[in-house]
Amino acid sequence: MMKFKNSRRLQHGILLIVFMSFLAINAYCQDIMEDDTLSIPEVVITRKQISSEQPGFKFYSIDSSRLRTYGNYMLNDILRTETPLFIKEYGAGLTSTASFRGTSAGHTRIAWNGININDPMLGQTDFSLIPAAMIDNIMVSFGGASMDLGSGAIGGIINLSTEPVWKKETVIDLEPGIGSFGRYSVSAKISTGSERFQSVTRAYYNQATNNFRYLDSQPEEPAWKTREHNSTDQRNLMQEFYFRKSKDVFSARFWFQETNRNLPGSILYGYSGEKQSDQSLRSVISYDTQRNRIEFSSSAAWMMTNMHYKSYWDTAGSVNKVNTLVIKGGLNFKLDDATTVKVVLNDELSMVESNYYSSQVKNNNASLTISAERKKGKWLGAALLIRETLNDKKFLIPDFSAGLELRTVRGEEHYLKFNVSRNSRIPSLNDRFWNPGGNPDLKNEYAYSLEAGYKLSHTMKSGFSLSSELNYFNNYIRNLIQWYPETEYIWVAGNIGSVNTSGIEAMAAFNYSIKRFNASWNTAYSYTNAVDMSDGSKGLKLIYIPEHQVNSSVNISFDDFYTTWTTHFTDRVYTIADNTGYLKGYSINSLSGGYKLKYGHGWADLRIKIDNILNTRYQTIEWYPQPGRTWMILLSLRFKG
Repeated sequence: MMKFKNSRRLQHGILLIVFMSFLAINAYCQDIMEDDTLSIPEVVITRKQISSEQPGFKFYSIDSSRLRTYGNYMLNDILRTETPLFIKEYGAGLTSTASFRGTSAGHTRIAWNGININDPMLGQTDFSLIPAAMIDNIMVSFGGASMDLGSGAIGGIINLSTEPVWKKETVIDLEPGIGSFGRYSVSAKISTGSERFQSVTRAYYNQATNNFRYLDSQPEEPAWKTREHNSTDQRNLMQEFYFRKSKDVFSARFWFQETNRNLPGSILYGYSGEKQSDQSLRSVISYDTQRNRIEFSSSAAWMMTNMHYKSYWDTAGSVNKVNTLVIKGGLNFKLDDATTVKVVLNDELSMVESNYYSSQVKNNNASLTISAERKKGKWLGAALLIRETLNDKKFLIPDFSAGLELRTVRGEEHYLKFNVSRNSRIPSLNDRFWNPGGNPDLKNEYAYSLEAGYKLSHTMKSGFSLSSELNYFNNYIRNLIQWYPETEYIWVAGNIGSVNTSGIEAMAAFNYSIKRFNASWNTAYSYTNAVDMSDGSKGLKLIYIPEHQVNSSVNISFDDFYTTWTTHFTDRVYTIADNTGYLKGYSINSLSGGYKLKYGHGWADLRIKIDNILNTRYQTIEWYPQPGRTWMILLSLRFKG
């Protein structure tokens, strides 16, 4: 952390303005999702502040029609199938996090309509607590692309958005489901309003025993056992209001969550009476408007979370209460027909009470972000972003990102892309204040990243279309925060790590449509080389980062019948820092299909999904078994009035 003199800040500001005036950009629409038999045309309003796809960077979008096929599944289920992210899970219904390009869960940020919802204590989000029914669209921003939404996401940002459909009608969606291992779930969504006012109400309930069988290989004679004390109970309720008049749009969103879970522990040590309850209330009020060539956006958010954990050995448990206030405002304006400048101010205040903190902790993090995009002609595009952060009254070294994009074939969607960035992550509050072990003198982690790639999309008159993308990335992460043993019983946090991650990501999608028949194939491959560069560990692979991953799916539909086969391969992962222990790689196959019956203005859709159809035994975290073959039957009903 460092403070800048006023004169230096003024010089930097003048240079920034001069540089942005000469930027170039070529914005284009990225459409990488295939058509789906459940697709329903929708008209949505998208806030400029959270939807930018800057040239030169990598993004991946999952739209509402695709999300609808996941029914009552959770965010980790969606990302595992749809993206090249590595999803690390403790088991069915238990904590789940993601790794972008060899980075940790703390380098991944989750945003809800552009507002950061990561737990300030842990610095991460549990994906198993977020149901697909609460989301309309998902935008995944990789590497430096994440800086358009916020700081700290060295790996990337996953933005979850909810959006209205400006139509004068009432739509009711209801989806009950039943599955293996005592799972019952139901989701409901009611949308009503007109071209000026919309109200959207969503509800979700899920319970599961998760008492699946697994093979315990510890004893001399391996034996099949039943996973016990693994039940989960989840409730979600979301209310949204939207008003618009001319070019003014006002929205208010409220999201309540409650989850109670038994934590079965590892099969190595067994159950120790662990239980955890989580409650959260998130609220965001936003106002957007446009005046001439200037667009204004503003949001105010208040988020409250309560978490209570206890076990046989800690009957009082850990009791944590967090309140977070966020104010975010921005404006977009055009310098000319080709150049757009965006300015965003974000201020986030977190207040934490925990019986594992010596006192109440407050942390304020404010940032000013200035970015510019410019397009001139049909060949070249570029973007520049710079951010200054003020954390607890201390200015940090500015972060930046820059992207360049070049069309390589006249009139075709063929693009050569390149970007570089510097991104920093402020330590989580647990890293700084957990008692014992927290270190208030921790330095910020920072990373220099670069990425280069090629993307193309081509459509033929015969009904055949294809798209593909190839990217190379490299991250240099320094001041990495790690917990290490200071004594036999006490671990402490320190900046003792340095990491280099590099790799290749490739994807290809083919689609063929003729009359009532549609077939598509999508595949994605990622190679990640994540190496520890710390003293004493130089050259060793990072734990729980697979080198190779492959996702592939085949979708076929005819009239109102449809089916999908998906395959997911994950290479082995090391479980010990010295690379002497590892988990074997595995391949998971899933099959789903259904029939959609239309009636009047609505429809009914009955489908079944079988996950891990080959009953593969695997673990993503050592000593935490995953379930074998599972099934779920879902009935989706839509009524319009």
